[in-house]
Amino acid sequence: MIFTKDILSALKTAYRSVAIPDKTGQKIQQLFQLEVKKYQRQQRFKFWGKLTGTVLMTALVGILLIASIAPWRSAAAKVPIIGRIVRVLTGAEFQDKAPSFRIKLKVPKINSKSAAIHSLNQRYLADAQQKYQQVEKEIKQNKGEKLTVTSNYQKVVDDQRFLVIKRQTTETKADSPTTVKYDVIDKKAQMVLSLPLLFKNQAYLTTISNEIQHQIKQQIAKSSNKIYWTKKDLAENEGVKGTILKAAHTFYLNHQHQLVIVFEQFAIAPGYMGNPKFVIPTKVIKKDLVNPNYLK
Repeated sequence: MIFTKDILSALKTAYRSVAIPDKTGQKIQQLFQLEVKKYQRQQRFKFWGKLTGTVLMTALVGILLIASIAPWRSAAAKVPIIGRIVRVLTGAEFQDKAPSFRIKLKVPKINSKSAAIHSLNQRYLADAQQKYQQVEKEIKQNKGEKLTVTSNYQKVVDDQRFLVIKRQTTETKADSPTTVKYDVIDKKAQMVLSLPLLFKNQAYLTTISNEIQHQIKQQIAKSSNKIYWTKKDLAENEGVKGTILKAAHTFYLNHQHQLVIVFEQFAIAPGYMGNPKFVIPTKVIKKDLVNPNYLK
């Protein structure tokens, strides 16, 4: 099975490769404290909150009634959705096809005024352009070879606090490797999260490493179909080892706001295992988080 220090080495590389914006940790702390105070105020004025809720519901019904009247439809369409800070829209689409190949790359665009999310949109576009050019070059070099490259995206989580975008690219030729990427956005902070941003220091690398190894042992014990590369496999196959270094930092938050570590296909297991995922219980990493209640 895969050894802790191999995963630890991979996570350390990922940690050092991600720049942490100035004062972002403090911003998360401040935002959390504001949320606590907001909740306390809501509890204190519970009665008035119920009354206000009734008024809001009445107003919402009124808006819906107005929207049903033709002259008012265009105005009603501009009413923002309550509680929604960012929305995912359809961005650009790169496509081309011929008898021997087909390319179809869909690019998401997140509607937000945040500079960080604007940069993320630019990265989405740049990634798609780069992939398109790469595939075109491959087609010219391998004339006649059948090739299909498709990419799509979906919202994995979209609640009041977090938005998680999954991007998936599949190349179909001799085999069909799939690349998966995730982006986690804190809606209230209007920022894109990274692993280093969530934790106080590098101690979390060991914590997560140990938890992944523990889960691997459990999976192997429960099913003979679960196979992971051993330390010897990783040492002999430099390509596989390199993949771990690039993919170990891939993560997202699920609907329970738990951290999920994702590995690329073939990185730590045979291809039929897909993209291995490990859900890290929040209680395991709570002591390492910048704010122990941030993921609550």
